[in-house]
Amino acid sequence: MSEKDVLDVLDVLNEMRAFARERKIPVILDDTRAFLENICARIKPLNILEIGMAIGYSGAVMLLSSPTDCTITELEASTPNIALARENYKRLGLLDRVNIIEGDCLDTLDSLKGQKFDLIFLDGPKGKYIEILEKLLPLLHERGMLIADNIGFRGMVEGKNEITEPRFSFTVCVLREFLDITKNDMRLNSKVYFEIGDGLVIVQWRKNNQNK
Repeated sequence: MSEKDVLDVLDVLNEMRAFARERKIPVILDDTRAFLENICARIKPLNILEIGMAIGYSGAVMLLSSPTDCTITELEASTPNIALARENYKRLGLLDRVNIIEGDCLDTLDSLKGQKFDLIFLDGPKGKYIEILEKLLPLLHERGMLIADNIGFRGMVEGKNEITEPRFSFTVCVLREFLDITKNDMRLNSKVYFEIGDGLVIVQWRKNNQNK
């Protein structure tokens, strides 16, 4: 990729980020973006699964940091977001590497049975993280990595900030239980990064695990 191409790509990504933030469409924060770029450059995934595509910002970040033959499967429930994401992927020259599946992820994940993914990025409905995890683990390659975003939920999960609205109580409880599950499941290794973005957790299979 030439220097001009790199600048063009960065311009598009910055436009996407600004567009999303102006319209309050949730997208990953800058340090989460840097983290994903580093992970993709290190593990070089060939197939990525993302739960919660929004306008394609995080998916594009991951694809652009991965090998050129890497593909991504996107699960997204919002029809308007899908239209925006398709256009953004087209502008970036990435559309032929993207498979978009529309619908509630708890329903559409069943269509992926039998597939394995090197990298799974979970950024869907936070109150459903535990149910989604049960469907994601069979899809995670034995050497793969699952990253869940917003695990800190504005500092409320960690207890640094008080729960600001009653409706957040359920989400906070789910995310705390999600962290307990991934920590205590003897098949898994997990590491939490509350300090990055809105909090991330990395989940991987333990070596020599027989229950994958």
